[in-house]
Amino acid sequence: MTAEIVVSHFYALRDPAGFDRGARLLVARLRLQGPEGVRSFRFLGAGPTERRLVAVYAGAEPWVALHDTTLTWPETVALRDAARLVRTDLYGPIPPPVLDWVLRLGLGRMLRHDGVPITGYPQGSERNPPSIWRRESGGRRAG
Repeated sequence: MTAEIVVSHFYALRDPAGFDRGARLLVARLRLQGPEGVRSFRFLGAGPTERRLVAVYAGAEPWVALHDTTLTWPETVALRDAARLVRTDLYGPIPPPVLDWVLRLGLGRMLRHDGVPITGYPQGSERNPPSIWRRESGGRRAG
């Protein structure tokens, strides 16, 4: 069994040009300053109102490190301002550090694991409220 984690995020665009600009800048910065173990990080066009991010991580540590590192970067904030995250597909294991981030980000209802919609993951808890987007991004809320 591999510890590799593959994630696909599906976005509904509010500002396609702003999203594409933020995506290009984020990928460029990740190449220079991103954590080790991020094997692939690609944005794909899916029509004029949709985009997809497909990322491959060597395991839980790079996934957590990426989120710890990039959540407040201006490039990431620009993506959240330009689009709404509508679904996240996760393939591979969901170890506790990744599950903690899933809960902190409030991804519960939009998460699918190995292609199957997941029920029972809360949108947050008193310990990990879904409002992390507001706290981490200086008041902005991700789509």
